[in-house]
Amino acid sequence: MPRNRVVAFWNWFRDWHEDIASAYASGDSFWLDANLTERVKQIERRLNWEMGPYHDPDNTLAISPSVRENIELAQRIVAAAPSLAGWHFLSAKPPKELNRLAMELPGVQGAEVCGDEWVYRLTAYNKIAFFDIEVFTDYAGPAADCHLELLTRRLIECTVGEVPYLEKFAAVKVFRGTEARPPEKLTAFPALGRHIAHLLQQDRSRTNG
Repeated sequence: MPRNRVVAFWNWFRDWHEDIASAYASGDSFWLDANLTERVKQIERRLNWEMGPYHDPDNTLAISPSVRENIELAQRIVAAAPSLAGWHFLSAKPPKELNRLAMELPGVQGAEVCGDEWVYRLTAYNKIAFFDIEVFTDYAGPAADCHLELLTRRLIECTVGEVPYLEKFAAVKVFRGTEARPPEKLTAFPALGRHIAHLLQQDRSRTNG
């Protein structure tokens, strides 16, 4: 781990955490990008971050690994975090509790979806070492296939959490609403997070048992 960069980051964060909280509360993405994003990426360029009130009313900073290779690095970064009143730190983006599975790509016209009515088929391999997923959407809009897949992947990550998404999901195949669905019963997409959590818990129980 680039220890000196991590120490420098947390020293800066300790001095500026009130300004960071104020920028987040006011939606000042320009300040956060110029200051917080820059310093996170000085540790490792593929790292990212996310903030949220996951421990309301406290603030939470998640150091996002973004790629599987950075999961352990993100964990070690968070292990080095200071103890600050009103702050919690996570080593990956957590699952989201969303009222609607709606998402859009800013700046891309027509690239917006809602997965509330989607369904999926999950295929597990090597005793759930990893999964392939087929997602059958109701989307019939103008977004390019690459944008629809990106939005679908982001919804999967939001639903299951970043680490399970990076560690467990291999192929993600996305079908538009105009494409035929298989005849067998499929699972409602909003249940994906609970489904994966249940499977992983069963796997841990078998391993520990």
